[in-house]
Amino acid sequence: MDFEKTLGLVVQWSWLGLVLLGGSLLVAVVYFRHQSKRLSEALSQLYDLNQKVEQDALAFFEHGWHTLSTVGCLQLRGTIDWFGERKHVQHGSVFPQGRNLHEYKRSFNVSRDDMRFEFVLYLNREAAEQGSLSSLVIKTFVNTLEQNLVLKQAEILTSQKRLERYQLFVQHEIKNIAQFIQLLSEQLILVTTDQDRLRLVKRIQSTVPIMANRASRTLEHMKQPLSEFYEGRVIGVNSLLTEVSAMYELNVVITGEAEVNLPNQLLQEVFKNVLGNFRDHGLPNKPIKIDIMPPAGEQVLIEIISTGDASLTEIESERLFEPFWTTSESGMGLGLFLARELLKQFKGEIRFESSSEHFKFIVKIPCLERG
Repeated sequence: MDFEKTLGLVVQWSWLGLVLLGGSLLVAVVYFRHQSKRLSEALSQLYDLNQKVEQDALAFFEHGWHTLSTVGCLQLRGTIDWFGERKHVQHGSVFPQGRNLHEYKRSFNVSRDDMRFEFVLYLNREAAEQGSLSSLVIKTFVNTLEQNLVLKQAEILTSQKRLERYQLFVQHEIKNIAQFIQLLSEQLILVTTDQDRLRLVKRIQSTVPIMANRASRTLEHMKQPLSEFYEGRVIGVNSLLTEVSAMYELNVVITGEAEVNLPNQLLQEVFKNVLGNFRDHGLPNKPIKIDIMPPAGEQVLIEIISTGDASLTEIESERLFEPFWTTSESGMGLGLFLARELLKQFKGEIRFESSSEHFKFIVKIPCLERG
């Protein structure tokens, strides 16, 4: 009897153990299935988002937080450096003072050339575990962001290659014009009768000056580096800004004056590219204020301000200096990028600031050294 009771108890406990084991396995299957579904949904969201924003790194980074927050990310803090413009970002919860989350944070640095994302993700305990499903989503987010930067870098390089090919084409065409002019000159020598000579001279007089000047100027601009072609000279910044403003028929009020020893055409091109944005986005009935600060050290500070314009507050300021990005149907998106690159050649700089009341460009250029 004792043996039978013992055997019965063993069988009962065995069945109970099997039931518990089966239940545990079922719970595990349901859990992993749920986690797998979450992973699949999160990865699909990232993929769909990247397609929706057309592999744009800034937009992907901005809108990707929604997906990250569903897999255990509590907060994102970081800085974006985008073609010279810096933007601080923060998404998620604000943690109580004194809370130590050092062990639950992950730092990332994704960059290519003038594009950089530095950010920290604060995670809950589950997401912080190595090999967790959340870590796979985060890794996918970072890898996609990096891939988008690579694509942007390739886009810029491809566009530059196209511009180089266009430059070669234009040089070839202008050389043909120059050869045509030279041929006319040679024909002048070969003319024998006074009537033919007079006819050819009149033709040359009407066409050669225009064509020669145009060909010469274009070739010089395109073939020679700016640093070699433009020679520095003393320039009055006030008069230069007045001249450029008149080109665009802008209503400006200029205060202050400073002199610089820089290439005139190069500096003029800088302000043409900057003031062109005020022509495109500023309010025509409100004057643009330009303040020229006397040199306080080694640089002249120039603030170009437009007040009462709400339209530019909608523009993502970090994109203003991004090449080939534009909100204009006719523009190429190169103006401010070129202005920044030109300023770099003589150790100048430019930045953009905006508020609900105004927006402005701040330009710094080396001042004239007095002997």
